[in-house]
Amino acid sequence: MNSFAKAWLEAAKDLNIKVVHPFKFKTPTGEEFETVGVYLPDFGSKNGTLLTCRFDSDEIMEIADETNYYQSALNPHHYEPYNRNDYIEALNDWGWFGEPEKTPKWFKGGFAKHGDA
Repeated sequence: MNSFAKAWLEAAKDLNIKVVHPFKFKTPTGEEFETVGVYLPDFGSKNGTLLTCRFDSDEIMEIADETNYYQSALNPHHYEPYNRNDYIEALNDWGWFGEPEKTPKWFKGGFAKHGDA
């Protein structure tokens, strides 16, 4: 397992959020691919956030751009290893799109939108 995925899986435990790794995704044409990054179903958009990483091939990164997932480029120096404050800041910025009753207590961002509440 790569350091990017390890950091996000640590975040999942600490922040009580869903993180899927590895993650298979489909393009609009129905082709299936797998990232060694992570998928966050409750953040960024109604379709969740797909985070490819430097361990993915250039092809996977390009194909991921064609999907309906929210995506963000993350600097490994801020997100590897896991740093609680950096992750909370990013997740608050991306917004919560999950079930309202399952919103983490630490979350202070927008609901079903990006940015602050």
